[in-house]
Amino acid sequence: MRNPNPAFAAALTGARDRGILPRKFFWVTVRDRVDGSEEEVGLWSGDDTITVDVISGQTGLPVTRTYVGGVDLQVGNIPRVSDMTIQTIDVSVSAIDSTVQLMVRGYDARLAPVEIHTGVLDPDTRLPVSPAEVEFLGQIDEAPIETAAVGGESRIPFAVRSDGILMLTRTNPKKRSYEAQKRRQGDEWGLYANSVGTWRVPWGEEAQGTPPASSRSKFDEKFFSGMRKT
Repeated sequence: MRNPNPAFAAALTGARDRGILPRKFFWVTVRDRVDGSEEEVGLWSGDDTITVDVISGQTGLPVTRTYVGGVDLQVGNIPRVSDMTIQTIDVSVSAIDSTVQLMVRGYDARLAPVEIHTGVLDPDTRLPVSPAEVEFLGQIDEAPIETAAVGGESRIPFAVRSDGILMLTRTNPKKRSYEAQKRRQGDEWGLYANSVGTWRVPWGEEAQGTPPASSRSKFDEKFFSGMRKT
């Protein structure tokens, strides 16, 4: 169950009387294409570059971050579901901003971790009423760079997929890796994992003899030699 900041909840409750100024915040951790080091970039739906407090999606504690404005950030609807389906959020920004250009061209944004926050500004002071609440955690699955025709508007759309649920669909190759398993005190359980499916194991009357050598692989030879010893 989420426990939003009381000031944030009060701003939502009083929106009918005082109005409301919601803003979206987009935080992404991209990688340097040369050395793989991480670089954090923040964009928001306001006009100017600001430094604000948001709730960290990793720790749940307030952190201070700098977000670049004037990028025409647009965030699609974020569905609220109770099942385990992977949700995809459509996010887009202007392609002509220098920060955006550096983020997608200068750095590697493939599978970059993303945090999306929603904040509320006070209608009178235009200041945040509380740290922006984390609304979605994910990673960039697609980020095509679109160049518009003359007179058109160039934008970069991001397909951001839910991170936690996506992780549940990944398989662990070490479960079938012989090289990984033998590090555990010489465990050779996976020695024949890649070839056992093609083995021809004799049984019944055929068990009295062995297949001709021309039809046996080197793994079969070791198997049958072990049978003869027993």
